[in-house]
Amino acid sequence: MMSNSKPTAARRERERGARRQLILDAAKSVFDERGFLNATMEEIAERSELAVGTLYRYFQSKEELYVSLLFEAMEMFREGIEGARGSGGPPNEQLRAVWRFFYAFYREQPEYYRALMFLHNEGLSDAISPGVIQEINHRAGVNFRLVAEIVQSGVDAGLYRSDLDTRGVVDVLWSLLMGLVQLIETRRNLGAPADMLETLHYEAFEWLECGLRRRVSASVRAN
Repeated sequence: MMSNSKPTAARRERERGARRQLILDAAKSVFDERGFLNATMEEIAERSELAVGTLYRYFQSKEELYVSLLFEAMEMFREGIEGARGSGGPPNEQLRAVWRFFYAFYREQPEYYRALMFLHNEGLSDAISPGVIQEINHRAGVNFRLVAEIVQSGVDAGLYRSDLDTRGVVDVLWSLLMGLVQLIETRRNLGAPADMLETLHYEAFEWLECGLRRRVSASVRAN
């Protein structure tokens, strides 16, 4: 009896995990199309091809669904940043790898970026509990700190200016990325060409990183 029950329990756990992921994928699609505030659990259940009651057995609220997606995206960012840090390259190449990861992630998972953009919405505090907002701040802070440590390594290695506010650099880096995404999506919505994101993304980093570089005096260059 024991040998038969273990595979059954494992199979049920796999099926539960697969159904949970099905719901998350449906929610990601509905949130992307309707926005978090306008989306309903009924729409997500319909997209999942599940009964609403079944949906509530996995997620108690729309907020829980959104937060699960948000935390999933933040975890992917953490893994991508840590992968860049562990590459063994110099700090400037690590920072470039982080920037490339940001671009690749948007190309592959644009719905996650739109979920992140909901954090700009003034209705956030009404839709999400204070405890969850605190956890979002914590997780975002971890990711920002990881990138700031890369910038600090560049300062310590003499690649970047010693007067940099490393956390401020990361704020600008993230703002630049989100601004570029919004620019391209706005142009796409207006029917304007929107296929230049890769070029803009590359050039934006070059301009930013140029400003980070330590200035070398003429006498040092001559030597």
